[in-house]
Formats: sequence, structure tokens, C-alpha cells
Amino acid sequence: MNFLIYGEDRRHAVLSDLLQQAGHTLQAPADLLILSPRESFSAHTDVINNNCLIWGGIPSETAAIQTAGYRKVRQSDRFRVKNSVYTAEGAVALVVNETKTALCESTVSVLGYGFLGKECARLFSALGATVTVYTENQSELSAAMQKGFSAKKLTELSSLDDTVILNTIPADVLDRLPLSCKNTTTLLVELASVPCITKAIEGLRVLPAGALPSRFSPESAAKLIFDEIIEQIKKE
Repeated sequence: MNFLIYGEDRRHAVLSDLLQQAGHTLQAPADLLILSPRESFSAHTDVINNNCLIWGGIPSETAAIQTAGYRKVRQSDRFRVKNSVYTAEGAVALVVNETKTALCESTVSVLGYGFLGKECARLFSALGATVTVYTENQSELSAAMQKGFSAKKLTELSSLDDTVILNTIPADVLDRLPLSCKNTTTLLVELASVPCITKAIEGLRVLPAGALPSRFSPESAAKLIFDEIIEQIKKE
């Protein structure tokens, strides 16, 4: 199988080596196209075969990929859980580096309780942070409470003082809320592919944090992607 890789991503060099060690060839025309999260597949249609398998790329282009006749590698639940663990670890590294308070003395608000939200809540709580989960999804609220977390509806979030916010919801869910951040500088770590807030709030510092596994655990993350791609190829 021929493959090509585009975009700036520290996982790519390791992933390329793994694929070549498995007998695949780095050359065009490609049967497998691997893209960084900001790379559009449409810029590379001249070097890929019909029915090409595509990994990564801009999340919102999934429908366009299928319409164009290509196939997007579907992420299994196993991949999403493991990748969420790597992402949560990266979020810990960012927060430790960007704040002046020890995690064991910090208040952390986790927005969303899907795969990533669960891992962020679990890991930050294990390190001693006081964690509150915010979500409008009733099943997520119940799941968070069953794990022992304080869980509230997102609409109950108002004051952002003295907290670290970890967003895992890919939607502008905070734009419609009457939020305030009066006394301190609050850190919002944006882990989702779509920002949760677009309006400016005095005292709120937003830190874009996409593709954290690429920054903090590229070897582990590349091996995870490799296994996921190979598993799909075997199923075909």
C-alpha cells in the first residue's frame, strides 16, 4: 500500500517509520492519506487514488470526504479512550506550566463528559484537584455523579473566578451564558475542535490546546494511530 503524510505533527515521523516497517511505501499515488488536524484533504486529491483511505484532517470535512468518494478511517471506541488518556495527560502538563497553583489546591471545571471529559475529570481528580463536571446531557450528568464527581448543568456555570476550565465540547456553548470573571485571571484550556467561546471576557485567558498527544506523547500516539489504521485495513 502506498501512503502519503502532510501537515506539521510530531506523530508523523514515527507513524511513517511504523508503516514502512510494516511493508508499506511512502509514495504517490497514495491509497492512504494521513493529515494533521488543520490539513485539508482537498489540497491533495491530485496525489491520491480513487477510494483512498484518509486519516485525520479537518474534522468538519468528513462529509465532504465521503461525497468526494474517499473513505475516512473511523475511530474505534478503544482508540478514542486511549487517545483521551494521552490528551488528558497533556492537559495536566499545560495546566501545571500555565498556572501558579498546585493541582491539589486547584478547582477544575470540566465541560462535557464524553470520552475526553471522563479522562480529564478522572486524572485531575486523582491529582487532588476539586473537579466539577458541567454538561447539558442528562446521561453524562448521571455518569459523572456515579463516579463521585460534582455534576451540574452547563447553564449553572456563571462565575469563572478561581478555576481552571477544561473544555471538551465542540460547540460555542459558553457564548450564550452570562459569565463573569471579576477577581482573578482564569485559564480556559480549549481541548475541543470547535471553541466553546468566541466573545471576550475580561480576566479569562483562553489557551488553544489541540492535538496534545502530538506535543506530549508523539511516540505512543503514533503507535495508537498505526494500530487503528492497520486494524481497519485488515477488516477490508
